Amino acid sequence: MGNEVEPVMAPTPAATQAAGAVSPLEQVRAAAGALLREDKVDEAFALVLSAMEAVLQKSRELELLVAKLRRERLGQSSERVSAAQLALLFEELQRQGGATAVVDAAAEDGDDASVNGEIQAAEDERKEAAREIASKKRKARLSLSGAERRVHETELSEDERRCAQCGQPQQKIGEEIARRIEYVPGRFVQHEHRLPKYACADCRDGVLTAPGPPRVLERSIADASVLAHVVVSKYVDHTPLHRLHDSYARTGASIPVSTLSDWTGGVADLLEPLIDRLGEKVLAAHVVRTDATGLKVLDPRSPANIQRGTIWVYLGDEHDVVFRYAETGDGASGPWEFLSGRDGPIQADGASVFDRLFNGQVANAVEVGCLAHARRKLVALQDMDCRVAYPIRLIRRVYRLEYLADLKDYTPPERAALRQERTLPIFEKLKRWAVVTHATEPPSSDLAKAAAYMLNQWEALTRFLYDGLLSPDNNLTEQQLRAIALGRKNYLFAGSHDAARRAAVLYSITRTCALRGVEPLAYLTDILPKLTGGWPQSRIDELLPGNWQPPAAPAAQ
Repeated sequence: MGNEVEPVMAPTPAATQAAGAVSPLEQVRAAAGALLREDKVDEAFALVLSAMEAVLQKSRELELLVAKLRRERLGQSSERVSAAQLALLFEELQRQGGATAVVDAAAEDGDDASVNGEIQAAEDERKEAAREIASKKRKARLSLSGAERRVHETELSEDERRCAQCGQPQQKIGEEIARRIEYVPGRFVQHEHRLPKYACADCRDGVLTAPGPPRVLERSIADASVLAHVVVSKYVDHTPLHRLHDSYARTGASIPVSTLSDWTGGVADLLEPLIDRLGEKVLAAHVVRTDATGLKVLDPRSPANIQRGTIWVYLGDEHDVVFRYAETGDGASGPWEFLSGRDGPIQADGASVFDRLFNGQVANAVEVGCLAHARRKLVALQDMDCRVAYPIRLIRRVYRLEYLADLKDYTPPERAALRQERTLPIFEKLKRWAVVTHATEPPSSDLAKAAAYMLNQWEALTRFLYDGLLSPDNNLTEQQLRAIALGRKNYLFAGSHDAARRAAVLYSITRTCALRGVEPLAYLTDILPKLTGGWPQSRIDELLPGNWQPPAAPAAQ
């Protein structure tokens, strides 16, 4: 048919390069013009819209990439949701109409204002107590209660205090006190016990020697105070032993690093009965929280002489902490072993390694999720996608209500009632957002993945709403792992798998002390001689950090 017009196809990239400088816009214009000449208006319109959509999508991807690079370059920004982000969100929701759940901005502002008002009222009630606490804190900025006190008397001679007017000696009417503090570097004191030896001059049968002071560790001259200082320096202050060796050398005591290492290992062995009892208390808790972190360990069997082990942490109701080391990161040597057979609540993140604790393969525990994990996935996108402002705002309100319950000293039943009355509706809004977002977003997008995580973990994430003893997140457990993270930045690795196991023991004691408000140096100095002196197993609970009582100070002479 001579009058038929052949359809005009958009040039391929290769054809464009061969033809010269033909821009994509000219390609679209040519293709649309050809369709219009054939009176195919709808197809031309669809072609132009498709091109515009492709350009807008590419522009959006570039914006996200720039935001991501800026975030990585400048570091993490604040997790607070700004007013500008919320404004962008509401504009986006209005533009999309039915494509996304409609958010009533005024209602959300009212809900936030209501919670903030209640918190302000509760804070006002505590204001006087807060003033007293703040006053004590101000006074405690320079505290010398534990420092040695030396009093110096200053007297003027009779000639120096003679009155300039009448020439008579002036009389003392009071005194002023001028204080100065002096720093005396830590030092070792060597106690030398002279033990007399006796023998019979007649029968010459045997020698009697006076008893010496008890040893904390066999064949070690270290007193309990020295051992406690070494442990606290490494596992609380995160000081590697070679630096501690240098520090001690400046005081005139050269103690080999190998000796310091032997001392820490010996202390860990002594503390084993306490750790076993702490483990029993954690397992008996209403809820057990768990998490893990990696630790490099020297291992000649590994290709690079370094193996990455895993330290698991388990936290009980009363802030008892137990760390356990495993040579691998699999569940069989970690939570499957420690928590085997448990049927109470276990709080953890959504990692698959914990699944067997909840599906009956290892245990029939009740899964409790971590709201902080769900929130972090949204916070990571807040500089790149305004749509996360709404769920972040809802989650923030959840935590504000938890803070309100803290201010009012709610009991667990009262806290559960508050959650069901006021937090549950917030979660219903959050779920509607997640359902709509997951249905409308491409599955591969980060926003869809964040919504999917929330939906997959929904039952576990909302379990705390019905139990006032549960926490919405697992942050307290993660805080215990920070001690290991800080330590490994300094000492880099453990010397062996046995050393890593002993480190887990010492971290268990020091972190339990931290949560219980117990001073670890005084605690270890007091209990180590008791453990090595045959303390009865039936009274082992008395030596746990939660039950320990500091020894009474000696009476002043």
